Amino acid sequence: MGTWTLERLTTEFSDYDTSELFGTNFKARFWLAYTPTAFDRFAETPRLDWHELILMKEHHNNQWWEFETNMYEHNPLSNTLKVWPGRYVIAYDTAAGEPPFGVKGRSELLDRGGMRVAIDKLGAGISDNAQKADAVRSYLKKHGGILMIEVHDIPSINKPTGNQHKERLLKFNVGVAGSVLRAQAEQYLVVNHAQPKAAWTRRFSNGWPTAWNPGAAPKVAAPASVSNPRDPVFAAGECW
Repeated sequence: MGTWTLERLTTEFSDYDTSELFGTNFKARFWLAYTPTAFDRFAETPRLDWHELILMKEHHNNQWWEFETNMYEHNPLSNTLKVWPGRYVIAYDTAAGEPPFGVKGRSELLDRGGMRVAIDKLGAGISDNAQKADAVRSYLKKHGGILMIEVHDIPSINKPTGNQHKERLLKFNVGVAGSVLRAQAEQYLVVNHAQPKAAWTRRFSNGWPTAWNPGAAPKVAAPASVSNPRDPVFAAGECW
């Protein structure tokens, strides 16, 4: 069986604002190299491990909660993470010059030298998503190469209304199963409707420099909308 190696993992971040949201663009790029073995079957990529610890204090309710999980196991078809189940299909469409509209992140098939694989190497004109995925697998099984998968998360808080005053610390620890190469990052937000936006706090950094201190506020259970897992129903061409 062929083998996958996570050769590189990089991150970048920038502020994100809309009329409703206050947050951050966070992008993690995974360079996964495939080494085939002659006369053996194709090995699927290692699973994404997108581990998050969410710590939220609602000052206006005098309470706080936390939730920790591998978000990919929790909800692999979320808008943030669905690029991973669709990695082969999206890589094919990108090679064809038709990356899917509305999907956050990217997936690109590169040759062993790091150059994008042309669509004629995969077979142009395929419309069935399962066949697109198989075309990418077939190329990798025969030639080896690299899948560059970018996960684009936009962790944000709704801008406060009424008496809302929220404080959230979000810690990321991301990589793939079986690899020691990881990336850690954190986002710290404080929003308070009683203050102008210029007085709010937004901090994003690599590593985990911030200590969490909820004070004397009692701890409550995380909201079900956060803690309840979602059972995935994969479409054609998608897989773990």
